[in-house]
Amino acid sequence: MEIIVSEDADQSLTHPLVRTHPVTGRKALFVSPVYTVGIEGFEAKEAQAILGFLFGHITQDRFVYRHKWRPNMLLMWDNRCTVHLAEGGYDGHLRLMHRTTVAGDKPV
Repeated sequence: MEIIVSEDADQSLTHPLVRTHPVTGRKALFVSPVYTVGIEGFEAKEAQAILGFLFGHITQDRFVYRHKWRPNMLLMWDNRCTVHLAEGGYDGHLRLMHRTTVAGDKPV
């Protein structure tokens, strides 16, 4: 796999924990066990406790979709309201991914 690294990849950004989807107006937690490292205004220990609770909440089975791959499938999702993680399901097969990112709004 080839990963093209950019200088922007190491940026530290601040985003709201709850964001409003710009199209639907619905509220969504905007946290990720991979990328969310703290909460502005909270001590690290307290922030980690809150984030641990939120990570547990967003990964409950009732919120999880597990995809069963078949040949020639295409899967798309909206990163503004989705946490995603590859868990396999393609063993012994070529995994080909193309990522398209559309410039958009700043999380609010």
